[in-house]
Amino acid sequence: MKTIDTLEGLAMPELDYQHQNIWPNDFGQQQSPIALTDAIPADAIELAITQPWRINQEIDDATCIRLNGIGQTIIDAQPFQFQQAHFHAPAEHFVNSDVVAELHLVHQSAVGGLAVIGLPIYLGKANATFQSVLNHFERRHTTAIELELTTLLPSHGYLYHYIGSLTTPPLTEGVQWYLIDDKKLTVSPQQLAAYQASFVPNNREIQVRNHRRLLYQAFQIKERR
Repeated sequence: MKTIDTLEGLAMPELDYQHQNIWPNDFGQQQSPIALTDAIPADAIELAITQPWRINQEIDDATCIRLNGIGQTIIDAQPFQFQQAHFHAPAEHFVNSDVVAELHLVHQSAVGGLAVIGLPIYLGKANATFQSVLNHFERRHTTAIELELTTLLPSHGYLYHYIGSLTTPPLTEGVQWYLIDDKKLTVSPQQLAAYQASFVPNNREIQVRNHRRLLYQAFQIKERR
């Protein structure tokens, strides 16, 4: 049986997205993804990229492409280290029916807290960064790559913020989610088809919100280095 590595580095069987009901879940009350509806307007949030998100490794993760790298982001005055990015197609969080994929930028704090910045991906013009990812992809291999993802984040706008979980086992809760509300990140139909040719749909089903607060907040990138 094939195995994949989770964020925590533990080997586990390759995920079967067709039978998500059998995934081990010892939590259940604050799971992700959710539908981004009925959000509550809230104060603006501090979001600063103090070290660019630089990718140095591209991995065939069996169910998606994973991009490992380095960087630092300050979210509400708390520093987080950028760990990795990966794609979900179809998208996991529901924004609207036009979103075809979702990019997750996974961060971790010094005490182990997790924060994920999510970017919705729409169909439109081809994306040069995504094309570079496709060009470097090798099935069942890890390849070196030099790529910066910082430029994919808009300089200002609005985001959805809520507390949820990882969307793959162990489905750990307490994850701070920040979903950017922006329509500028696009890929072409040809690029999406090329990605889907290598991977089956890898989106977790929408989870019950359970009365969690979903905030809608303005942000502006205050610093880029």
